[in-house]
Amino acid sequence: MNLTLIFLAALLLAPLAALAAGENKRGSLSDATLQQLRIESTRRCDAFFHREAGQPFTPAPILKNWNNRGDFTRHYVQSVLLFASRALSLNEQNAEANKALSEMCQYHLDRPQTLLEIHSFPEAIRYLAQLAQSYGPDGTRARGRLTDSTYRIMLTTMWEWARVKSKLADSAEDESHTWAVTDSENHHANHIASCWTATGFLARVPEYRDRKLDDGYTTAEHQTAWTTYLREYLSERGRRGMTVEIESPSYASLTLSAAYWLFEMSDDPVLKRRASDYITLYWALWAQQQIDGISGGAKARCYPDSAKSGQSFISRASWYALGIGSPEFAHLTMQPFVTSSWKMPDVVMDLALDGKGRGNYEVIERRPGLAQPGTEKRKGVSFIAPEGGGLVRYTYCTPEFVMGSLFCAARPTTDWTSISAQNRWYGVIFRGAMNARIYPYCETDHSSYNQLWAVQHKGTLIAQKLKTSQHADGLRVWISEAGLTTPTEQGGWYFTEAAGAWAAVRVISGDTKLIPPAAPANKKKQLPKSGTSDDGDTIDASANGWRLECSDEWSPVIIEAATKADYPMREAFQKAFLTREVKSEGGRLTYTGLSGDRFTFFTDQSQLPRVNDEPVNLAPTRVYDSPFVQSDWKSGVVTIQKGDRKLVLNFNK
Repeated sequence: MNLTLIFLAALLLAPLAALAAGENKRGSLSDATLQQLRIESTRRCDAFFHREAGQPFTPAPILKNWNNRGDFTRHYVQSVLLFASRALSLNEQNAEANKALSEMCQYHLDRPQTLLEIHSFPEAIRYLAQLAQSYGPDGTRARGRLTDSTYRIMLTTMWEWARVKSKLADSAEDESHTWAVTDSENHHANHIASCWTATGFLARVPEYRDRKLDDGYTTAEHQTAWTTYLREYLSERGRRGMTVEIESPSYASLTLSAAYWLFEMSDDPVLKRRASDYITLYWALWAQQQIDGISGGAKARCYPDSAKSGQSFISRASWYALGIGSPEFAHLTMQPFVTSSWKMPDVVMDLALDGKGRGNYEVIERRPGLAQPGTEKRKGVSFIAPEGGGLVRYTYCTPEFVMGSLFCAARPTTDWTSISAQNRWYGVIFRGAMNARIYPYCETDHSSYNQLWAVQHKGTLIAQKLKTSQHADGLRVWISEAGLTTPTEQGGWYFTEAAGAWAAVRVISGDTKLIPPAAPANKKKQLPKSGTSDDGDTIDASANGWRLECSDEWSPVIIEAATKADYPMREAFQKAFLTREVKSEGGRLTYTGLSGDRFTFFTDQSQLPRVNDEPVNLAPTRVYDSPFVQSDWKSGVVTIQKGDRKLVLNFNK
């Protein structure tokens, strides 16, 4: 199949979609356009396996004796599973696929520490179960493509992992327990999905159904308990703000893919519907805050290289689903998305692809992240406060730019779970280039915690380094080379231009120095340094830009963005700032933004910021609030709508 033609076809559909939106009286993409887009999505997904058809298997290397945790085998495991899935799906190289699977299983059975290592093998469990279900002796897709010996060693591997890792005590469904997260959010989601998948498959195999795991309970008992737990887990996320690792370029897709597995493998109607609703809500929240498949809005666990780039694993998945984002990423992490029978609802596709039709609007979300007070501290466990009330994600969206930040009080770092406080990203992305963006940040070697706080309304964002931050050094502002013109300084403001927008940056106190983009450097894929980072599959680190260095690390930074529809000429945009008063004294900054909103920002970090004399609200009555996605806090009922299209999700029991 000619992938170039497929990609060009997808590109050609963009003007078709725009035309349909203009002709449709509902102000939405037409049904015919959406149907054509679905056809193109199916072709892209089908090409995922076909593009490598017939290619010989080359196993990825194994890193021996990794940090005293056994061998690091993740990339080897991914290479085996991707090859085997492709070969068995296409019914070619079946002998090689069986050999590769058998050798991979035996390698881990011979090395129990590596088998149980969270950074290496757990995701393999779900693939083994799916392959066994699809191509085993009773294969749902084709019987017998797995040999009996391969099938048996796969069962043994699933058992040896599950009997140790799956614990009935961890599947308690009480409310607080579903918010106790082990290791990290994405690890936890994938662990519970793997426990459910492994015990569920083994419970259907006669010789394993009544066999007791290490905790004394059978696989069937584990499967029942995990099903109940996962129903509640997904319900709680829909009712209380979804994920903690907000739009992490590395990790968000891993948590989302766990829900895809639940949908694909479950024969429990409640769990299947709950997983479908979770996936739908995730894509709807993403759709309204992206431009051309590039996620805007605030993020968490966004490492320094990822912060510069618009590329993410979600942007790669969105290309297969929607034809926007990062194209043709051939990697095991995409397989749950490209092989799933789940289909994106029309209203979500319309929301994602009709950027102009969405117009200008605000998005407000309550997000979990605070640590639950009074809980016993346990190594590797984050007890997330289910009642929230401390973190609000605010995003202002236009067809030309998306600006976002997180509202919070100037709390100590210890008030937050680490997975929430780590590497938060606030800033603005622009139409016209994947990496086009401006954002404030603090220098760090890898991870900072609780680095900034902010206030924002529409296209005005004010941010400052927190005195309670950890591992956060000098204050900087990143202005990308991609999609933006060379910044010019006038009257203390730095001005730059995007395809359809203007931007201005002002550092309030101290001196600034604009450092030009560095010479391009080739960055090689790196294995994770330690167990604290599970980002073994890198994001593009080649993005380049200007760095605005600030001599005063505690200075507030103002970022303003406006569309060219509002300011057709550069001169008019710049003139709006040169007479604009910025007053900073007595521990407070007062400023009126381009939109006319008055900001009071307490630089001594003693009070919540104010917009038009009102403190920011950290506990709004709605958990999701925009023109397109609405839900009252804890109600469990979510309405997604655009034009005449409407969908209601229900996360209640």
